[in-house]
Parts: sequence; C-alpha cells; structure tokens
Amino acid sequence: MYRVAVCDDDQDVREEVSRLIREWKPEIQVECFESGESLAKTYASYHAVFLDIDMKGMNGIETGKWIRKRDRETKIVYLTAYQDYVAGAFGVHAFQYLLKPVKKEDIRKVLEDIFSYMHVPEKRPVLDFQTVNGLLCVPAEEIYYFEYISRRVEIVTADGVYAMAEKIGRVAKRMKSYGFSMPHQSFVVNMLHVRNILTGRILLDNGMEIPLAQKRQKEWKQELITYLSEKMGEKP
Repeated sequence: MYRVAVCDDDQDVREEVSRLIREWKPEIQVECFESGESLAKTYASYHAVFLDIDMKGMNGIETGKWIRKRDRETKIVYLTAYQDYVAGAFGVHAFQYLLKPVKKEDIRKVLEDIFSYMHVPEKRPVLDFQTVNGLLCVPAEEIYYFEYISRRVEIVTADGVYAMAEKIGRVAKRMKSYGFSMPHQSFVVNMLHVRNILTGRILLDNGMEIPLAQKRQKEWKQELITYLSEKMGEKP
C-alpha cells in the first residue's frame, strides 16, 4: 500500500490535497499533519510528502531537511504560494513544487510522475577515469568534486580520493552534462551534493566545504538554481 503525508498549517489545504490524492487513487493511505513538528514527532516512511513551505515553527525548508537526514527516498512535493522558493531548498532535493491554490490537474500529474517513477529503475551513469593507479569506474552521483592540485586533478568520491593527470577545464567540460559545475578555477563540484552556499564557500551534504570564487558567485548561484529547477522538471 502506498503511504502519503500531507503537512500544512491550513486545514482547508490539508483537506483539499488529501481529498484530491484519494480521488486519484482511493487505496492510497493519506496521513495529515498541521505542522513540521507534528510530522517529525511521528514520522514514518512515506512514498511521498506534500509539504507546505510557509509554516509557523518548523517551516517547510527546515522540515524537508529534517526528513532528508532520515529518509533519502521519499519524494518531497512542496506546496507554496510563492514562485521564488527554489533557492531556499538546498539539500532537500524536492521532487516538485506546486503553487497554491492547488489544482486538480497538477496533483494528478505529480502523483502520476511519482508513482511511475518508482517503477522505473533509476539509471546511474557510471564513468571511467584513468588515474595514476589505474582505471577507476565510479557512478557520477558518488563523486563530490574534482580539485586541481599539484598539477593533478583529484577525484573526491564517497569511497576515497583518486588522482589523475588531467586539466581541470577538460574535466569541467566532460562533467557538465552530469550536473557538475565550476565555482572556482581549481574546482568542479557535483551540484547534486550542494547543501548550502555560504560566504565565499559551498557546503556539501557530507560536511565538506569548497571555495566559491567571488567573481563567480552570482553566475554560479544562478547555475545551481537552473540545475535544481530542471531537476524538478520546471523552467528556471
């Protein structure tokens, strides 16, 4: 049985969204919560969470980050009355954004996307690199960043660090289509792992930090917003 949570501090919104979900597929188990705190208190594994952004107490961004620390699989769908909230959701990796008042066709479309997505095996592109110690094959999503240091490029992955004789510019060009970008002349970062942007540096979801060049800040932030928007299927 599919389980879905609806979290919104507006009772009318909770009731309307849950009604539309059940109308689309009556067998879905829908649980409603009036705050981020109440959802966190009894959180169980859900296939999807419809989450209001602008709530008192724990807002939707904070609640989404709390969920992501415990559940990387659930699909988070943000409900918002404002269009410009994409940049605030670093690290949450939302599945979609829906504008209020929520429309029936929008709910149906996102539900179809969520549950059809669950039945399609996720393609994980595996890339190969010629390192100083031999051929390395690694999924793109497991690479955090590349760093040019001591005339070599280091590949920082979830399993370790590997070095190869390569130019950082060539790496940036090759990795662009996989969601990587160049925030600094010596770094190419996987935007999938960006958690937050701080002054002059980027915080990744594994706790690592890499520099963000001052002259690149505005342009790079827009690249990240575009990446997040495209990942969620919306135009930036």
